Amino acid sequence: MSTIQAIVLAIIQGLTEFLPVSSSGHLILGSWLFDWPDQGLLFDGAVHLGTLGAVLIYFRSTWISLIRGCLSGGVVPLGEKSGGQSVPAIRLLWLLVLASVPLAIFGLLLKDTLEEHLRTPEAVGAFLLVTSAMLIVAEYAGNRSRTITSVGVKDSLVVGLAQAAAIIPGISRSGTTIAAGMASNLDRDSAARLSFLLAVPALGGSGLFVVIDALTDRGLDSADWGQVGLGAVISFITGYAAIAGFLWLLRTASLKPFIAYTAIAGLAVLIARAAGA
Repeated sequence: MSTIQAIVLAIIQGLTEFLPVSSSGHLILGSWLFDWPDQGLLFDGAVHLGTLGAVLIYFRSTWISLIRGCLSGGVVPLGEKSGGQSVPAIRLLWLLVLASVPLAIFGLLLKDTLEEHLRTPEAVGAFLLVTSAMLIVAEYAGNRSRTITSVGVKDSLVVGLAQAAAIIPGISRSGTTIAAGMASNLDRDSAARLSFLLAVPALGGSGLFVVIDALTDRGLDSADWGQVGLGAVISFITGYAAIAGFLWLLRTASLKPFIAYTAIAGLAVLIARAAGA
């Protein structure tokens, strides 16, 4: 893998992880469009860990409050959109754990299938259309009358199951979780914040799992650590910017641009592949 490929793919990961367009799908499409070799799962895991750092730093006050609250029995403030409300730290922690369980189960069960059959442009194109359909549901379903402070066990399970579907390249993790949250009547900002909080166990678990698995198969000596490290740093920087930009966009606009983009991109990929590209 060249340095240019590492830089471009890391930027793609950072920008698309938190936008509802599928980062894993775009990593595959990036290599296909530029006729690059598959970057491999080790690089994928590294850039996922880079974006994990971005969400940890961006929401650092929330995570610090969560840790302190769990130790002291306190609460976690959840931003201006929650009306200055807060939730018990232990309750929030268990809701995040509960929502992360389906992803862990599906990831372990479907790992080999994903690697063998779904890391292709055709699969990504088809599932980008699924993401577009999910975003349509998010945009037009639900009355957006609830904030993140009202999230309960049922909501966590619904959002967690939606997140599990995003192990498939082309289906957006942020898109599915935001769609599930908004369909459950959460407002845009609350659905996005819940999605970003869930990104920590999702990115941390999947990133570490992929890196360890890749190193087990290939060994330490076969890894290009310079490219891997470069990818992690760049994905961190671009991921941080993407979080800030997307939260601002959700407060001022809608998901319609992402609905159009995923639909057009998915159709374009399928047409190109049918034409022999």
